[in-house]
Amino acid sequence: MKTVNLDELLEDFEFLTDWRDRYQYIIELGDELPPMPEHLKTEDTRVQGCVSNVWLVPEVRGESPPTLHFLADSDSQIVRGLVAILVMLCSDRTADEICQLDLKGIFDRLELRRHLSRSRSNGFYAMIRRIKGIAERQSQGQAIDERVSGN
Repeated sequence: MKTVNLDELLEDFEFLTDWRDRYQYIIELGDELPPMPEHLKTEDTRVQGCVSNVWLVPEVRGESPPTLHFLADSDSQIVRGLVAILVMLCSDRTADEICQLDLKGIFDRLELRRHLSRSRSNGFYAMIRRIKGIAERQSQGQAIDERVSGN
C-alpha cells in the first residue's frame, strides 16, 4: 500500500479541486489497501457505529517501543478509502504517537465533513474512536489481542 504522510495527503486534496476527483482519489486509496483475510472479518473486529461494514484489526510490531499496524477493510468503496486514509496516517506509529494525532482536525482540514453524508461522517468518527481506543490501551500497557480487539 502506498504510504502517504499528512502533508502529501493535504497537498493531493488541494490539487484536486473538484469533489468528484477527490471522491475518486479516496476510492483509489481504498483500492490500495492490502486484502484482509476473510477469517479476520468477524463481529469482534467490526467497527461499531458505521452504517457500512468496516473491519479493523491491530497488530503490534517490534519491541522498543512497539508500533501499531492496522489491517482494515469495508464493503463500501468510499468508506474503504476513508479507512485507508486512517490506516496510512496511523500505521507503523507508536501508541503515544497515535494518541497525539489530531485525526478529527485532519478530517476537518480535508473538508470531508462538508462533503460526506452524516452517516459516513459518523462512521469515520467511529473508526477514529476505535483506533484511538486501541492506541490508548496499548499506551497504558494493556495487552491488546494482536488479531482481535474490542471497542
